[in-house]
Amino acid sequence: MVTRGPEGTPRRVLILCVDRDDDLGLKTGLRGPVVGVEANTEAATRLALADPQEADANAIFGAVKVAEEVKRELPEAEVLVATITGHHTSELIADQEIIRQMAEVTSTFRPDHAILVSDGVDDERVIPLLLKFVPTISVRRIVVQQSPQLEETYLLIRRYIERLLESPEARAYALGIPGALLALAGILSLLNLQRYLATGFILFLGVLLMEKGFSITSKLVRVVKYFGGATGIFSLFFGLTGIAVSAFQAYRTASSMIGSNPTGVVIGTVLRNTSHLFFLFTSAAFLGSAIESYATKRGDYVEKLLAVAVSFSAWLMAYYAGEYLLGRVGAVVLALGLAAALLFSIASLFFLRALVGRRRRSHGE
Repeated sequence: MVTRGPEGTPRRVLILCVDRDDDLGLKTGLRGPVVGVEANTEAATRLALADPQEADANAIFGAVKVAEEVKRELPEAEVLVATITGHHTSELIADQEIIRQMAEVTSTFRPDHAILVSDGVDDERVIPLLLKFVPTISVRRIVVQQSPQLEETYLLIRRYIERLLESPEARAYALGIPGALLALAGILSLLNLQRYLATGFILFLGVLLMEKGFSITSKLVRVVKYFGGATGIFSLFFGLTGIAVSAFQAYRTASSMIGSNPTGVVIGTVLRNTSHLFFLFTSAAFLGSAIESYATKRGDYVEKLLAVAVSFSAWLMAYYAGEYLLGRVGAVVLALGLAAALLFSIASLFFLRALVGRRRRSHGE
């Protein structure tokens, strides 16, 4: 029951100082609750000697001063000063410790009113916990060499950083990307290629943005899974390597001819001399995977064989287009070649569909 004097003035006043992260315990070894003017004065002195810049020491001194002021204003009231400490490991443990110490203090001193002497916003977040033990609470803030707005901004930034570091994906971007850029800068410096530093940064960030925008990694994973197991992946690797070599060969052929030959001759020579390489290596990539799919009774071997047929048709088209650009065949032969390539793809499609239907019927599907 709340006991108040004349005109509702409180008769028992508790002056509280809350050290939520337990700087007092970490730096002086003192454990809360610290009760009484003398005990709090000694605790604040020891904390100030241990760390002169510690704001909690000023808050405890402030609590002692507020207690003296309340005694002068309410000479008939009982006034008690107490410092409550939390815990440095987590907010949950700190709050539980504060509840325990408040229960201990209020078990012998039942206050009508409490005055929380705070050194910042963080300690004031425990007011809902304190209201379980005290009917009314007022706040006196002690600010030393910092403004409340500055501390609130600091706490907000700290919480965002803590949440950022708790998320694996966010941590990868917050720490991984700067780390990769620093590693790239170090490698280029070791190779004496500092002049390419800006280019390397732009290239890295460009690839990163493309990956996030187009989900390149997930698409690559799906492609690798599509080609199957060891045989399919080996054929894919072999085919991609061959395609890369073919592209380099095409580039070298074109580079050696540009400037001294018409554009049509350059394109025609590249198509005639390298298109068969693209066909062979593309077919190798799909053929190995198709064989594995057929052996493991996966139905996608048909579309992989169809991809081989389409690759052959593409080679025919490229070959006849190159011959036409070089002037070795006319428009009629080019049209017949393109039509033959298209008909081959269509015929392959119907043949493979018929093959699948026959296989299903033979298995009673």
